[in-house]
Amino acid sequence: MADGSERLQDAFRRVTDDTLALTESMTSWLTGLAGTTVQDLAANLTDPVGRATRVRELLDSALEEIRGDFEAMPDASFTIDSAPLERAYRSRAAGTADAQDLVLIERFEKALAVKAKHGSEYYVGPGDVKVGPTRKELVHRTDDGITLHRFDPGPDAPPRTGEPVLIVYSVINRSYILDLTEDCSVVRHLLGRGLDVYLVEWRRAVAGDHETTLDGFVGPGIHACVDAIRERTGHEQVALFGHCIGGTFAVMYAAKHPERVARLLVLTAPFTAPRRGLVAAMTDRELLPVDALMDGLGMMPAKLIRHTFMGVKPYYEILKWKMFVENLGDDAMMARFAAIDTWANDNVDVPAEVFRGFIRAVFHDDAFLAGTLELGGEPLDLAAIDCPVLNMAGSADWIVPPDSAKALGAVVGGDYRYEEIPGGHLSLILDPRCRARWDDVADFLAGA
Repeated sequence: MADGSERLQDAFRRVTDDTLALTESMTSWLTGLAGTTVQDLAANLTDPVGRATRVRELLDSALEEIRGDFEAMPDASFTIDSAPLERAYRSRAAGTADAQDLVLIERFEKALAVKAKHGSEYYVGPGDVKVGPTRKELVHRTDDGITLHRFDPGPDAPPRTGEPVLIVYSVINRSYILDLTEDCSVVRHLLGRGLDVYLVEWRRAVAGDHETTLDGFVGPGIHACVDAIRERTGHEQVALFGHCIGGTFAVMYAAKHPERVARLLVLTAPFTAPRRGLVAAMTDRELLPVDALMDGLGMMPAKLIRHTFMGVKPYYEILKWKMFVENLGDDAMMARFAAIDTWANDNVDVPAEVFRGFIRAVFHDDAFLAGTLELGGEPLDLAAIDCPVLNMAGSADWIVPPDSAKALGAVVGGDYRYEEIPGGHLSLILDPRCRARWDDVADFLAGA
């Protein structure tokens, strides 16, 4: 079966070479742009000197980030150990394959079939893996389709204590990352600590819908959910837990209705454009034509966001492929891998005006720091947030870099605390080494 092993190794090399070629092409493009003269850039910009210089600096910093990623990787990062899988194929050809050999082959070939059907980013098919195991009930629906759910604590959970917790999740991914599997669920941890946990679910985007706005999501949307919780529980206030863009929304709501918020926890949420790096370049006013995109597409398609993140750092796809191939025989690792892959590819289309409003407020107008943030046409005073605030960011988060997250501390009032946790955008949720911090989150939300 030597020929089969060689063909398998060739397939691995092609996957790696193709992805590295895409990376090289992208870095060459960035290098070319970064080397463009200020005069050339100025020809297409409204501020011929200042903006052109800024764009060139951003492109330089994006290229620097990519180079830094490669420098931080071990030498063997793109070398895939396919020996166990090759041995399994040889054993099957010789008729001596054991149960473990067949498991490796089955998992590998099933993933290839899924990729062929759904796209190269998929390892498991949509709906193939059970996620979000904690039962929840619909308790309220707003007039514009935003829903409020309450998680069932189960019969063995301790009595409910403290203010109810309202999770305000992002708009570009599914909220079940916080309740991914039986053994990886922030929600279950909070329930086990006696907290009464609710979740806002946003309405689905419809192409061409320009009536659903950021103001509507944050203002009437979250406000209606908070009112429903108050009426249901008798509590005057809620503890808000906002993740990613949901954290940005939660801060806006707390500034609008500080009397309704007992505590505010935000996790890896952006509040200003990062100064350097890929995200800074991707979201810059001159490089992200948000008006043209939203007017032309009528919404922000989920897969455009997904493929953009894949495209700017395609080498991460090789690392994912390596992790998959080298852990085919590890049942626990494969179960975890499949759940995370399901979530990563279960993307959400974003209403045009919600996306436009968010990009403008955070990245283009810097409205949080400039003090020009508005909700429903009325100015928001972030200093009016007088409840305890815990702002958590990932020290190595490239999606929401620490400087983008920690900017909140310059504008909010009250008892403010900023903490950086090791790792990236999802480390607190997914990295087992961060599990001890779940108690910190529960303690804060409970008012301990």
